[in-house]
Amino acid sequence: MMLPAPLELAGFGLLATALLLQSLSLPRSSVLAGVAAIVLAVCSGLLQPLGLLAVLLAGGLSYAVYRRPRAELQVLWIALLLALALHALPGFDNPLLWQGRATPNSEVYLLFWSFDKGVAGWLLLLGLHGAPHHGRAWGSTVAAVGGLLLVLVLALAQESGMITYAPKLPAWLLPWLFANFFLTALPEEALFRHGLQRWLENRVEPLPALIAASLLFGAAHLAGGWGWVGLATLAGLGYGLIYAATRQVALAALAHLAFNTAHLLLFTYPRPG
Repeated sequence: MMLPAPLELAGFGLLATALLLQSLSLPRSSVLAGVAAIVLAVCSGLLQPLGLLAVLLAGGLSYAVYRRPRAELQVLWIALLLALALHALPGFDNPLLWQGRATPNSEVYLLFWSFDKGVAGWLLLLGLHGAPHHGRAWGSTVAAVGGLLLVLVLALAQESGMITYAPKLPAWLLPWLFANFFLTALPEEALFRHGLQRWLENRVEPLPALIAASLLFGAAHLAGGWGWVGLATLAGLGYGLIYAATRQVALAALAHLAFNTAHLLLFTYPRPG
């Protein structure tokens, strides 16, 4: 396993700080940390000229959407953030920390730290700061139901043979935990729960909003096949219930991390080979 160079490590640390501060609704401190992360990313070579241009454009759109949330701006903003999150834009040198098989019977796995996806999640949270939300928190009972649903998803995945029992403690667990929370779970929950589910709840009843956001989360896993789409949709319902119960995107992201960590530590990861 190779760790990033010190400047890269500092850049990712500041980006994680910016994400955490913004998820706690501290935008001024978040902006300071995020700008410092971008400067270090440029200095370390993580962020190259075309990538910097994309980040600056996305940052400008985030500010514009925050100040004046017009529909045409929002569409362009979301499209650019999705392109960043899906690694569709050039100018990013995301470091590869580890590659191989977590267990002999699993697929080959590549552990990247993705600056582009992390920055997309951060800018999404910034643009949504102070966005209206007309729904009320559903309470702790609903959060417990969401947690139980996530346990059920793992059981269904094992029973269907999509994953198999394979306990392990990888040497790369700590960098994986960092990447999975700050560069995967938090950006994804920012999009599907704090973005899409909240936006839909302001227009339709909460239950259809929850189902629609979960279906779209499942559809995002189509590359894994229809079985993974179904399981991801159920997992999305679990995360969505936890978000609806608490209205805290960080708690939905922690649930996402807990689910993925149980998958990694107890079962074939990412799937049988």
